[in-house]
Amino acid sequence: MVINGIVRDRSGRPVAQARVYFLSGPVPLPDIALLTGADGTFRLAAPVAGSYSLGCTTPDGESVSRAVEVTGEADASVSFEIPY
Repeated sequence: MVINGIVRDRSGRPVAQARVYFLSGPVPLPDIALLTGADGTFRLAAPVAGSYSLGCTTPDGESVSRAVEVTGEADASVSFEIPY
């Protein structure tokens, strides 16, 4: 199961090198983060189906969070809009 996503600024431009990480989920999760690519996208493996909360921190230190539901039927998608 995969959570696909993108991080954009308020103007819709992709944000590269933003950290994306699990805040909570249906099972204990490792304290890991990944960085978005040059196009602002990321792929994060979800260990089981359920409700997850993801955090995102930009290279400038702005942080936002989003909830996403992983069903196990198909990849889940989430997008972050950074308010700057």
